[in-house]
Amino acid sequence: MSQQVIIEEHEMTPEMARLFEQAERNMDWLSEHANELELFTRHRGRYVAASSGELFVGDSGEEVRRLAREKHPDEMPHVRYIFREKRSRIYACKRIVAA
Repeated sequence: MSQQVIIEEHEMTPEMARLFEQAERNMDWLSEHANELELFTRHRGRYVAASSGELFVGDSGEEVRRLAREKHPDEMPHVRYIFREKRSRIYACKRIVAA
């Protein structure tokens, strides 16, 4: 039998909002520079992290997070695994419906 899941909603603190903003900025930077960094040719099968406009590469998510945090301790890195083989992706987009 499965356990009950409890979902709680809390107010976002200013610190949490700052961290989310940093992570999103780092994710955007990584996406914008993916080609020039040769992310999908040089780093397949590895983890990457982006922090303050820098790329960190390693064999585990914990490793790249640690490397990024050592260099930029006040920054929230964006961590991603680059699959060994090319995969299809399905992207969803938010649509705003007029009232």
